[in-house]
Amino acid sequence: MTSSNKIGWIASYPKSGNTWLRLMLWSLMQGGSAVDINRASSDIGIASHTELDELLVVEASELFAEEQVAVLPALYAAIASDTGNGLGNGLVLRKLHDRYWHTPAGAAVFPAAISRAAVYMVRDPRDVAVSYAHHRGCPVDTIITMMADPAATLSVSDRRQRRQLAQPLGHWSGHVLSWLEQTDIAVLLLRYEDLLAEPAAGLRAAAKHFGLMVDEAILAQAVAAASFDQLRDQEQQHGFRERPVAASAPFFRQGQAGGWRQSLTADQAARIMADHHTVMQRLGYCS
Repeated sequence: MTSSNKIGWIASYPKSGNTWLRLMLWSLMQGGSAVDINRASSDIGIASHTELDELLVVEASELFAEEQVAVLPALYAAIASDTGNGLGNGLVLRKLHDRYWHTPAGAAVFPAAISRAAVYMVRDPRDVAVSYAHHRGCPVDTIITMMADPAATLSVSDRRQRRQLAQPLGHWSGHVLSWLEQTDIAVLLLRYEDLLAEPAAGLRAAAKHFGLMVDEAILAQAVAAASFDQLRDQEQQHGFRERPVAASAPFFRQGQAGGWRQSLTADQAARIMADHHTVMQRLGYCS
């Protein structure tokens, strides 16, 4: 029997608050229950080679890269149709770091027909650069260069993340615009800084955008269950599978906005501003 599930996409450039929002949503959809960061990460994480293997009934590694890309829309349709993936109200949540893109044949990788809506998390790119450098255990200048690279792609040659499928990022500005300017899937823009200031308001907006009924008492429980302190303490006690081996800091490191002011040199901050000024200004990140 065909499922009536639809996918709710939580999309973002890396280190922009995606994980925090999806853990709050996961708790909300579980009645405000405590968050197991590793279980929830598996339930609503990034599409994997294992899922693609199961769809194809062969190992995806046997396909050329172009052939893997061609079957991605079918993979997401299969994820939506699997009744075991739904968390309630016919909604399947999936994390994305991909830009919004199409296969070479012109098919949307994230088909509108199996999509309910998307929330796009965005964060000041200066803070992204600092956080991402800690996450990857590399110099911040390397990340600044990557954020300006229109060909940047995750999980191509990075063996630490080979369980994930390749994820085209492009440059930071193009990533933002690819989601905000597409018209196939209804998208809600949610700034990380606003979510920090008012997590209940941000979670409420995201839940309603995905068509979820919001009980205020349960929403408050979900915010508390996925508070930064709770997530950081759990990572310290049990580890977090999304933290790369080479990371120079915990995945849940600070949970702050504006830390770039103490971490970036004037030249580094100026490079990011020069690369992304137009989109930063549009989003209120030029102060």
